[in-house]
Amino acid sequence: MNKETSYKTAVEANKDRIYRICCCYVRDDDERRDVFQEVLIHIWEGLDRFEEKSQMSTWIYRIAVNTCLGHIRMQTRRRKVFDGSANVDQEAIPDESADEGAAETEQAVNHLYDCIDQLLPLEKTLVSLYLEDLSTEQMAEVVGISEGNVRVKLHRIKKKLKEMMEGDDHGS
Repeated sequence: MNKETSYKTAVEANKDRIYRICCCYVRDDDERRDVFQEVLIHIWEGLDRFEEKSQMSTWIYRIAVNTCLGHIRMQTRRRKVFDGSANVDQEAIPDESADEGAAETEQAVNHLYDCIDQLLPLEKTLVSLYLEDLSTEQMAEVVGISEGNVRVKLHRIKKKLKEMMEGDDHGS
């Protein structure tokens, strides 16, 4: 299989996951699209160096997470330079329905993303991988920690998110 075909196959199989990872890290729609495109560029650039020591999807997750973390570092530096003048759009999902139930669901999802946004980078990574239904073994491979450590961290993250969600319900 040539590089272009491999790339198209890999992106087609993983584009939704890549986008959801971007959603966990980048709140602004335009920035998120930019980061998504940057991930695709990094996949293309690195495809020749992919050694198949891990699954293609695991390799792509690493690229997506590292690209998002790099974007956050760059944004943090920019904010320091501009003294906090960056305006971040807090809408994670565009309003596609006027249905009241859908609006409540959207609000809950946005609230969850707000809480996820407050997590540490490793915690965000684990949440995004958990939401992708990766096994703890696969998560351990992506983030470079033991499988047991992944299970402990996931348990703590779930508890932390639950407390954040419940605590914010009273203030919303």
